[in-house]
Amino acid sequence: MKILFAGAGALGSRFGYMLFKNNEDVTFVDTWEEHIENISKNGLKVIIDEEELGNYHIPIYKPDNVTGKYDVVFVATKSMQLRPMLERVKHLFHEDTKIICILNGLGHVETLKDYVKEENILIGVTVWTSGLGGPGVLNAHGTGKIELKQVKEDNLEKTLALVERFNEAGLNIKYSENTFQSIWHKAGLNCVLNTYCTLIDCNINQYGSYDKNLELTRAVLNEVTAVGRAEGVDVKQEVIENNIKNCFPLETAGAHYPSLYQDMKNGRLTEIDYLNGEVSRLGKIHNIPTPVCDVITLMIHSKEFINNNK
Repeated sequence: MKILFAGAGALGSRFGYMLFKNNEDVTFVDTWEEHIENISKNGLKVIIDEEELGNYHIPIYKPDNVTGKYDVVFVATKSMQLRPMLERVKHLFHEDTKIICILNGLGHVETLKDYVKEENILIGVTVWTSGLGGPGVLNAHGTGKIELKQVKEDNLEKTLALVERFNEAGLNIKYSENTFQSIWHKAGLNCVLNTYCTLIDCNINQYGSYDKNLELTRAVLNEVTAVGRAEGVDVKQEVIENNIKNCFPLETAGAHYPSLYQDMKNGRLTEIDYLNGEVSRLGKIHNIPTPVCDVITLMIHSKEFINNNK
């Protein structure tokens, strides 16, 4: 089985390393030249929980330099990079190539349907974390799990066999009928914490220390919940509110500055169109007003514009 990681950043590198170490046939594609050069020359340096585990010579190329056909493609990009990456690797798909997508945000299934059949789309959500200690260096901590679902459940036995095989490498994948609910619950949390921390310029604990944070939270989640339910997903707002509250203490995630905040500070474009922006887009389709998400999306884009983010 040939496995391609379309994106060899933090999570792509971590999952690719785990599968490669378990003797799977893994190839990376990426666009970061220094990252590609370092892995090609020295191998991927792996540091897990502060322990150096060695260098792993996983093949890595630019997308246009890869040939052949792949049986499984993990897409591991930023949300806004999904379609451009798929365009660059679509020549590597065969009739039954399965795509595993565990990106943050909403709306990815519609993009993936332009490239493979619905029964070959495996959509999911993860709580694995990872990081890079520079080009060619994986520096990660802890463990995690993945929740996964085949969008159209034809020939499901192939996916279940794939899940079992990947779990041998420690990916901790659970096939779940509740995956779309979990995706919306995570997106709801990100629609609140990512955006408010960026706009207020604070970490998660500081947001939670404001005595009226619940009013801000519910202003967003009322819209997320209404739109998600219109999409046919049993979104449970109280679960999202509790998940957000659990992030406030410093011993959990309170000291963390969310990814959207970090992208903004580092001059990068953000994933806002796949969070509050997607809630706004779907709200228009279902004729559900989303004034809070509308304004938040515009405010984040205005900060990108003023900062000249790229």
